[in-house]
Amino acid sequence: MSDTRRMLLDFETDEVGRKARDDPKVRKSLIKALSDTSDIVRQRALIATIELGDPTIVKDIVKSLKDEDDEVRVAAAESLAYYRQPSTIPYLLEGLKDSNTWVRSHCANGLSKLIGGPIWARLKEEDVDTILADFPEMDEEQIRQFMIDLKVRENELDKFMHWRRKNFEIDIDPSIIEELETKPLILEGADISAPVKPTSASGISTEVEEILAELPDDIRSTLPEEDLRRLTPSTARELVDSLLASFVKKEEEKPKKKKKVRVKKVQRSKKKKGPTKEEMLEKIPEEIRTQIPPDVLDDLTVEDLEALISADSDGAKLLPDIKDDETIVKPSKPKKHKKMADARFQTLTDKYGEEKAEILLSIPEDMLAGIPDDQIEEMDIDSLRDLADALAPR
Repeated sequence: MSDTRRMLLDFETDEVGRKARDDPKVRKSLIKALSDTSDIVRQRALIATIELGDPTIVKDIVKSLKDEDDEVRVAAAESLAYYRQPSTIPYLLEGLKDSNTWVRSHCANGLSKLIGGPIWARLKEEDVDTILADFPEMDEEQIRQFMIDLKVRENELDKFMHWRRKNFEIDIDPSIIEELETKPLILEGADISAPVKPTSASGISTEVEEILAELPDDIRSTLPEEDLRRLTPSTARELVDSLLASFVKKEEEKPKKKKKVRVKKVQRSKKKKGPTKEEMLEKIPEEIRTQIPPDVLDDLTVEDLEALISADSDGAKLLPDIKDDETIVKPSKPKKHKKMADARFQTLTDKYGEEKAEILLSIPEDMLAGIPDDQIEEMDIDSLRDLADALAPR
């Protein structure tokens, strides 16, 4: 394993970048690491290119914007944004369409340093495609108007048109490094003489932390700390607004679930304990009890006894003539009308069976329509009767 690769794995990226400045062999190893088989090595090699301080490296970095690993593309975009080279404009524009938020953010940051005015992160994809396609079927005046509509400032537009005529193949000016090394990138546009603003334990300014606090925790946790430390209040505000807008849009696009009507299972009330069979036998009118043999009385059900108790002096007619050697014929319950000709009854019978269909017929049709089929199928007969009682018209 080469020393350069080992150092990158040990996260000694700054040291690799400094060595690559003075040692051509280390520089060559660093460029080779940009295409290493390890995602981690490729990512850290790109971070090291920032410490290298050589704008000519951008021609090797741009290839990494097509890497399959998100973190590698983020590091490539960050490095390109640092070097501010006109030749990278087409690549930064392409990066605005990347699926990763941080890639888009760094590319937008790089473009804003090269062409001031527009909020590049919010540019419509069709506008990006128009620029990348070199403004098809537009003359120079139309191109200028198109860019002005995107909020490109006049002085910046002249610079852009000049670069475009040269197909962005501008000689790289190494003197840009002197400017970059005189002040941290995070302070660009700020008053350097102003007191240093306090930072949190993570090294992020408290003002930036306050802005980032607007993000939901699940989004905030996905943002790399090393990138957050480079944010200014203005770039933090732009990033948070972009992420929140994207978050709200995804929430709105979620299909609304259709509410499922569920009916609470009716709590069955506990029935009071009734009289014993012996007590009920005592209540049978004497004129009826004397006509029934003792062994037959023993076979009577509670329902039979209730019917006999409620009978008047002619109640004996409820029972047929009984002989000692015959079993009593119990009064038969009147059969329920099945309504076989009723289409609704037939439909309910097909779905839930005849017994449930009889009960469901008592529930108004509009109310029954709101109860899911699977819930009806799960209910036992007693529960279904309770439900029918609860929904019955008063």
